[in-house]
This record gives sequence, C-alpha cells and structure tokens, in this order.
Amino acid sequence: MTFDNYIFDLYGTLIDIHTDEKQHGLWQDMAAYLQCQFGADYTAKELRKRYLEICALEEETLTFYLKKNRGITTRYPEIRISWVWTRLIAEKINSEASEFTNSRLGHSQADIDAGGAYLPHKYDQEEYITPQIQALCTYFRNTSRDKLVKYEGVERTLKELKRYGKKIYLLSNAQKLFTVKELMDTGLYGYFNGIFISSEAMIKKPDPAFMDILISKYRLDKSKCVMIGNDISSDVGVAARSGIRSIFLNTYDVSDKDINKGLRQLDIRDKELFPVIISDGNIEKILSL
Repeated sequence: MTFDNYIFDLYGTLIDIHTDEKQHGLWQDMAAYLQCQFGADYTAKELRKRYLEICALEEETLTFYLKKNRGITTRYPEIRISWVWTRLIAEKINSEASEFTNSRLGHSQADIDAGGAYLPHKYDQEEYITPQIQALCTYFRNTSRDKLVKYEGVERTLKELKRYGKKIYLLSNAQKLFTVKELMDTGLYGYFNGIFISSEAMIKKPDPAFMDILISKYRLDKSKCVMIGNDISSDVGVAARSGIRSIFLNTYDVSDKDINKGLRQLDIRDKELFPVIISDGNIEKILSL
C-alpha cells in the first residue's frame, strides 16, 4: 500500500444511497409535519418552492459572509439544512402563534429579532440544534430516502487499512444532521480517524479550502495522502487542486467518454495527479495499489 492516509468520499463511494427530493408525496408529508408540530401552514407546492428559494438565499448570504469576513472567495458554499427549516417555520408564524412555535423550536423570545423572524445561525459560533429541529430534519431525510446500504467490500477494505496502520478520513459533501446517523446506521462511524462534513465547514468539494481543513488539522504530508471517490469533478477535482493523488471508483458505471470529458474539464497539468481509475468500482482493489 503506497499511502499512509486514505481520504474517502462517502455517498456513492462507501455507501450506496438513493433519495428523491422532487417527489410530491415528500412535500405533502413535510407540510403535514410542519402543521402538526409547529403550526406552520403550507401547501406541498408552496413548501417546496419556498424551500428552494431559501436554500438559494442562504447560499448567497453565506458566500458574501465568507468573502467579507474570512477572505474566502468560493463558488462552493455549503449551508446547513437546519437554517432552511427554521426559517420556513418562522416565516409562517404570526405574532399570536409565535410563543407557541418558539417553545416547539426550543428557542426563547430573546432569540427572535425585532421583525419576529428567528435568526437561525451565527457563522462564527457552534450551532445548537434543538431536538425539535433534529427530529424534523431526520424525518425529512428518512421520508426522502429509499436506499441506504454499504457497498460490498467496504468493511473489509477499511479493516485491512486499519490492520496495516493506515489513517482513514472522511471528506464528504453532506449535512451533518443526516450523515452522522447514516454512518452509525451502516456501522461505518468508528472506522475514521477524522470526519469532515461540508455543512460544518460551510464550504464543499471541489474547493481545496475544504481539503485544507483536514490537512491542516492533522498536519498531513500531501505526498502520503490519497483521495478516493466516485465523482470526477468533486473528488478528483478537490484532490488535484490540493496537490493530492486520487482514485476514482466508477460505482455509477460512468462511460469512458464522460470520464475523459470530466478529466479534460479539470485541466490537470501534473500527470502524477491524474486519478487511478477502478472501472468496476470495486473498492477492495485499492488495497493492491
């Protein structure tokens, strides 16, 4: 085994998952949930439309904040899903219902601004997630998801890497409120020496700033690291931009034409940073590299 540090993507790499956030039934269920639990009255169509609008607004606000306050210019901000749901609830609550709803959210009146809208996040502080919002987000994920299984060979691969003293890290474009539970449900949580989720970093792959958080925290030698993932743009992209080698697992049966197109778009200048391609997506093959 050539490397000391193995940095894995999660979805499509270690876990085979399928979600569908476009299905009308999902938004009907979520509208009913918001009405029952928080007194927020939406139709399914209205809820999905406003959900997408708030996601876009939050991304715009976060992008501005990162540039102004942290000097980070990025096209890849990562918002937290809790911000969106908290705002959706707050927008539907009038003054008569606000005390009831705030108690359901787990917030006091001191958390509410002068206009009556809850301020769901402060970028420079650790976010406190109330049990009510955690339950809402879990319900949303469980209702939208119809598949969650480990790929064949994943546990054997991780165990072998551990047996040989290798360090294992996770670098995932994901929501912490979803991902931690799914790692536990699939029995993978305990394998990692470090877990990095984009919603916590507020930036995602392929921005190398996300990778840099991992590298800096553990003071890793990039020449001894490898990124393993199933997405050319995101996983191979973040590795190449960070000066790290990569392995592409073709778990979604991407055509050679599309793989080559994706690599051309990355415009990788250093030949050593071209990925090793495992065409059949068999993760166990990384053990022989």
